[in-house]
Amino acid sequence: MIENLKRVREPLAWTAIALTLLGMGLAGWRLVTDLGQLPVTEAFQEVGSSWLNISFALLLVVVVMTCSLVAPASPRAPLITRVAAVVLSLGVVLTLVSSLMGMWASAAGLGVVLDVLGGLLDVAFKALTAAVLWVFMRGVKAGRIETAPKSADSAVESDAVAPTPTTWAREEASGTVWWTAAEAASGAPGRDKMPDGEEPTPAPRPPGVTR
Repeated sequence: MIENLKRVREPLAWTAIALTLLGMGLAGWRLVTDLGQLPVTEAFQEVGSSWLNISFALLLVVVVMTCSLVAPASPRAPLITRVAAVVLSLGVVLTLVSSLMGMWASAAGLGVVLDVLGGLLDVAFKALTAAVLWVFMRGVKAGRIETAPKSADSAVESDAVAPTPTTWAREEASGTVWWTAAEAASGAPGRDKMPDGEEPTPAPRPPGVTR
């Protein structure tokens, strides 16, 4: 099930972005319709909280973040994050404008204060969802936030160093002899037996080393 969710998270993120834009479009259509029947301030007050649903915005942030943080990361995770941040920011701006315009349609006195506080609180919560994505993108760009690898193969990296092959193998050394240890270490072929009367050739000395 988890693997299935990983496969559909990118289409799910694009779907959530599209539904968010659709909700903004419906709110805009409602605003245009209300402007023909209500005063401007009342029309904006009616659609103030309809531009962006806070619950849906939180769901969008979670889905978008999983595209980058859950291995393997989605191939289009950076693009999805950027588009989602722009869409949420647009919803926040429209909500703020509608709240400020609708403030003038409130009743005098305590009603104005309550409407302003409620509207600003709603804007603050929605702005927080957009800010999370902007901060996340900035952290990734600066290297302070590490995203998941984009493929399962790159998720596991081995730092082991390949062993250096020896100059001779055990089976090669069986039944063979060398005059000196340096001759054996250099990879020179061994001999079946030690020749009679042949003196070993001394190993070359490093420069600057005297007897």
